[in-house]
Amino acid sequence: MLINIITFTVGLLGVGLVAFGAWLILPAAGYIVAGGFCLFWSWLASKAAAQANQQPLTTNNEEDS
Repeated sequence: MLINIITFTVGLLGVGLVAFGAWLILPAAGYIVAGGFCLFWSWLASKAAAQANQQPLTTNNEEDS
């Protein structure tokens, strides 16, 4: 449980630092990088939720009967 919290916190901190570094170069770049990370996070969360809801596939083999 603790490792999950630490991993999430370090990941969030890393995203913030990358976005802040891009913002130091060009303010618009910081927003673009942060938005890209948000889109990537949303995609990963959707993919994980879809995999969690999948039912295991069953096959009917007449040879086994």
